[in-house]
Amino acid sequence: MSELNPKSNRNALIQAACDGALPKKIKKYLTSCRPPPDSDPKKDSGRLPTLAGFCSSLGCGLQAAAELEQEYPLEFDYLCAVLEDEALNSAKSPTLLNHYLKERLRYGEKVDGGGDVIPQPIFEHDILEDGA
Repeated sequence: MSELNPKSNRNALIQAACDGALPKKIKKYLTSCRPPPDSDPKKDSGRLPTLAGFCSSLGCGLQAAAELEQEYPLEFDYLCAVLEDEALNSAKSPTLLNHYLKERLRYGEKVDGGGDVIPQPIFEHDILEDGA
């Protein structure tokens, strides 16, 4: 636990939202997930940027993201949109992407009040091999 943000007990995500630093911090995190420029893209596609990874890079956990969602829903939505875009444009396996989108970004979760289900992407083949 000594790796947590020692500067403050305040939620690092909420602090970034208050300071207007969230876009800069997510950009820095995304850069850290990309492979080195001289690597073979077929062998090293870098790390999949995730909400958990972003929280970890700020020294907080997923509870901080839940608090951000409650206090700053637009900023949380922005963060999820950025991570969704990165996931969908990554060269990761369809199974991994499906799991990540479903479990962490809540695809397929019921909407309050309506009982409707958000469409869930299901990849039955390798969409990257189709020549997008």
